[in-house]
Amino acid sequence: MEHSDLTSQLRNVWIAILLLIAGVHGHAQNQYLSFGTGGTPMALGGDYRALGWNPAQISFSPLNHADWKSAAGGFEFGARLSSTALSRGDIWNSLLNRGNGSIDDWSGDDWNQYVDLLTNESITLNADVLTAASSKKWRNWAVAYSNTQHFQAEAYFDATPIQLLVQGGGGEWAALFDSLLTDGGAAVENTGDFSAEELLSFQGGININGDGLIAELLQESRLGFSYQRCHTIGISKAWKLGDFILHTGVSGQLILGNGYFSVKTTDGNLDAFGAFSNGFNYDALATLQNGVPNSFEEARKWGPVGQGWGLDFGGVLEFKDQFWISTAISDLGRVQWRGERYSVNTALTTWATPVEDPTNVGDLMLGALSPNTWFNEAALETRVIPNGIKFQLGGGMHFGKFLMLAGEMAFDNPDLIGNAGTRLGATAVISPVRFIRIDLGLSKWGNETYRIPAGFTIRSGNKGFECGLQATDIQVLWKESQSEIGFRAIVMRWVW
Repeated sequence: MEHSDLTSQLRNVWIAILLLIAGVHGHAQNQYLSFGTGGTPMALGGDYRALGWNPAQISFSPLNHADWKSAAGGFEFGARLSSTALSRGDIWNSLLNRGNGSIDDWSGDDWNQYVDLLTNESITLNADVLTAASSKKWRNWAVAYSNTQHFQAEAYFDATPIQLLVQGGGGEWAALFDSLLTDGGAAVENTGDFSAEELLSFQGGININGDGLIAELLQESRLGFSYQRCHTIGISKAWKLGDFILHTGVSGQLILGNGYFSVKTTDGNLDAFGAFSNGFNYDALATLQNGVPNSFEEARKWGPVGQGWGLDFGGVLEFKDQFWISTAISDLGRVQWRGERYSVNTALTTWATPVEDPTNVGDLMLGALSPNTWFNEAALETRVIPNGIKFQLGGGMHFGKFLMLAGEMAFDNPDLIGNAGTRLGATAVISPVRFIRIDLGLSKWGNETYRIPAGFTIRSGNKGFECGLQATDIQVLWKESQSEIGFRAIVMRWVW
């Protein structure tokens, strides 16, 4: 068999495997974690990586060799934990190291330090997986498909709910209750002069207006998460205009949601809504084998509770393969969730902290994002959540074969979960030899600190196999404190 025939067959088998994987429920996908694009995922996105950013760049693809025809990828994934709380260098290890003793060994000063650390701090967690994708270009046309998984969560607390989460009944927040409940269920008037040990002996608290109490507890807090799976297809065409080439494109998404939770308080009124597939419970998670349901009945538990759609439009003006200007309007659309609107009883019956190991900030956020932590009652409700329209503008320039510079800006709705409001970025792409590409960027999301993403890609040549690794912020290498930990990786990608 000829070598080229064998190579072609291997490609076809690999693509078939990826398409099968696309049907497997995986983790979540966050498009901000696009690999190999530094701080400019829109301006440098191409082939199937342009989906979700600018579909016009399916045919443009600035990171690909000029004569590329096809691309296939999978197993591209990333994760990011961001919080201003993580910038406190003296407690960095205690936040991320589970083996740093048990909570019973902590002194009162340790508890107070932890509460002070997390008060008025924003915590954001993102994770994503590109399970399968492919794109094809012929003449002036190009098409692309991707299957992605997307998870994002955020939490922001003032002092009172942090005391509830971390210290349970031992916190000063107990003073908010009119009466306290004993082991036997008897109500004792809260005189306000109980010691810390006496407070721990009570099993709950009663307030005349329970809804008002919870609204007061969460008045300045933000809680939310979403988990969505997206099937996206896009098409692009290149138009010759003298020395310029105009690329136009459009893409559409089928959005399937497995989980959504949002808590916000406006003018003293609490609004809490959640929608979860039956797989979002401990028993269902325990039956998973290697992250995949082990039977058809278990797989049914992960059926979507949200369905929606999305649209993206974009254009690119390219001049003689030297520089380009790119613009896009993306994330038009909405998702309809079938879930529950939460309310509370007049009694909060759990004094103990819902977080078993509060030395880990991830566990704290999971406890905070559980409706059972805050609410006792729920009513069925269907709610439509907009995707949040995003406006983007960027561009770049080639400097020979070894250097490329790009920049971009984006604007979205900061009130929606995971949105930054304003995002600015710049990237330098360096190719010292044809089989190595290095990207170094600078980005800023909303009011967050500057990031310096950097990574490298190994290629078999101008076209062929690619793999690589990228850090979302390399400042962790030299700064004692760091507000973000994150990475991106690509295991398999083939361009030919």
